[in-house]
Amino acid sequence: MNFKKITFYLWIIIILGGMTTYLLFPEKLSFSFLEETAANYPVETPIIYYLLLSFQRVVFMPSPLILVGTLIFNPIKLFVVNMAGVMTSATIVYYFSRYLECDVYLETKYSKYTHKMKSKLVDKELPLIVGWSFFPMVPTNLIVYIVSSLRINVFKCLLGVFIGESIINAFYIITATMLIKGSLS
Repeated sequence: MNFKKITFYLWIIIILGGMTTYLLFPEKLSFSFLEETAANYPVETPIIYYLLLSFQRVVFMPSPLILVGTLIFNPIKLFVVNMAGVMTSATIVYYFSRYLECDVYLETKYSKYTHKMKSKLVDKELPLIVGWSFFPMVPTNLIVYIVSSLRINVFKCLLGVFIGESIINAFYIITATMLIKGSLS
């Protein structure tokens, strides 16, 4: 078995392990547990939060982490840590997709569609990535997988993700802060 297959299967095992852990130990992800942990470990908490965000997005796992973040961080710190996690996971996904040669698979299996997509995306990559990243109903890293597979420039991909995610993250943070902090006072 080659190294790429091992990497792919390891990735699947990590996803399944994370989901199993979440199902078996949900109390470790409760608001009260996380609030207490943040108070006891003020330096480590943003680092752990960042790592959770980075990993969670790589495996397309939906998460209420932004709500948890509003309880334990001020809005600016939350925005910075969230965006760092978004950009890290997008970078990992972009290069991981290349490493696993998703483009070769798509070219081989769906060459008609990939050529069509590439021709339609010419000079429209950035607005499409921004729009996709901003739209809350679809996972941002899905467009990153697609863009990487279509061999679109990494800088253009990450810039689009940054712009789109900045807007939606700011909206989420402001809204969640007003709702959660307002209901707690």
